[in-house]
Amino acid sequence: MIQVRLQPFTVYESALMRTTSTLIDTEDSLILIDPNWLPEEVATIRRDIELKRQGKKLYVIYTHQHYDHIIGAYAFPDATVIASKAFVETDASAQLEEIKTFYEQYYIDRPIQKPVVDIIISEDSTVDLGATPITFYLTPGHEATHMSLIVEPLRLLVCGDYGSNIEPPFIEHDAEAYLESLQKLQSAVYEHEIRWLIPGHGDLCDDRSKMIERLSAAEEYILALPEERVWSPLWPEHAFFNRVHERNRKYVEQKEHEREARQRDY
Repeated sequence: MIQVRLQPFTVYESALMRTTSTLIDTEDSLILIDPNWLPEEVATIRRDIELKRQGKKLYVIYTHQHYDHIIGAYAFPDATVIASKAFVETDASAQLEEIKTFYEQYYIDRPIQKPVVDIIISEDSTVDLGATPITFYLTPGHEATHMSLIVEPLRLLVCGDYGSNIEPPFIEHDAEAYLESLQKLQSAVYEHEIRWLIPGHGDLCDDRSKMIERLSAAEEYILALPEERVWSPLWPEHAFFNRVHERNRKYVEQKEHEREARQRDY
C-alpha cells in the first residue's frame, strides 16, 4: 500500500511488519531505498518506476543486509546499487536462507540474490546521484552493515531500522554502536534541519521534536538494559516484542560479563 505520496517522493508500506520502501523522484534520477516484501508489492514499485522513468537513471540503495530489506533486489537488475562497505564484505548466506525459507513457506517463486553493489560507502560522506546530493552516515548497531541517508534538497532522512514509532530497538550487532548511531542521527536532524524522517518500519514523521522523541526513546531503552525495561508508550505490548526485549537484555548482559572478565584478566 501507499503510506505517503508526495510530489518528490513516495513511501510504500508492506503488509508485513509495516516495512517501508521509499522512491524519490528527482530531475534526472529515480532513487529507490529498500524494495520489499511481497511480490505484488515489489511489482507495484517497479510499475511506478517505469511510469516515472522517462530516461532517468535508477539507483537502488540498501540501508542494511537484513533479508526483509534486500528481498526485492531481483526486480531491479538495471539499477546502480549503493550500500555500505560492510554490506559488501559481510557474508549474506544466512539472510538469503531466510528469504528461501520464507518463499518456500508461502509457495512463492522469485529469484533470491544478494545485491551486487556498484557504489560503496566506506565512510560518512556526500555523493551526488545525478544532480542530487545524498549524505550517507554509517550507522551500525542494529546491524553491522547499516547506514542511513539524507536527501539534501528535500531535507529527507531515511534512517533504516532506527526512528520507528511502532517497534523497540532490535540489537543484533552492538549496543554501544547502536547508541552512537542514535546520537549521530539526532545531531543530523538538527544539523540538516530535517523536514521528514522515514523509518524502516512504521510511519513517516514530519515533526522534528517527535523525530528526536523517537530516537531518544530508543536511547533511553538501551541505556537502561539489562536491569530495567524502559518501554516507550509508542511501542505496543505483545509477545513478539517481549521476546525481542529478552533477547536484547541477554545480549547486553552477556557483553557486560565479557567486559568484566577482560578487566579481571588485566
